[in-house]
Amino acid sequence: MKIISLDSSQNTQSFSVYNTEINDFLISESFSGRSSDLVERLRAAFSSINLNLKDLGLLAVNIGPGSFTGIRNALVISMTLVLELSLKLITVNTFELMRFEHGVSEDSPIAIDAFKNNYFVSLNSNYLSNTDNFFAISTEFTIHKFKQENLSRLIIEYLIDKKLLQSIEDSSFDLDNLKPYYLREPSLGKK
Repeated sequence: MKIISLDSSQNTQSFSVYNTEINDFLISESFSGRSSDLVERLRAAFSSINLNLKDLGLLAVNIGPGSFTGIRNALVISMTLVLELSLKLITVNTFELMRFEHGVSEDSPIAIDAFKNNYFVSLNSNYLSNTDNFFAISTEFTIHKFKQENLSRLIIEYLIDKKLLQSIEDSSFDLDNLKPYYLREPSLGKK
């Protein structure tokens, strides 16, 4: 099976195609620039190795948190490919990838720099105490940065390590329940 993974949640956009039959990457590309360039980069890369979209069996995408526009672009591309090609879909989030890359346990608190003095924070409920209308954080946490720029490659490495590729074969994903992680909800058309 050939798996495509997409990520445009950070400043660097990336995609990778992994072939499970030979256990190797066919394509793995990252680039700085607009997430809207992702489709053209995919087309050029597929053409350069004579790979057809119909050869794909699974799509993996990072649903954030991260760049609002980048996540939306990756999700539109993903949903289009899933619907048009009847691909299986698996989602991962930035916190899972960060914990995996840094070897941090799944229940450890983690913060990711969201720029402009904002942070994406993932906390286990054991680290929170509810006091009326606010939460007090009872632990310190480290702000992590990704070591590698190509997160699409990291997505596939994560799926292989967690043995998630085997379980996806018999499952289906409901696109209506796809919920990306945003710093704040979109406000288009709202006052």
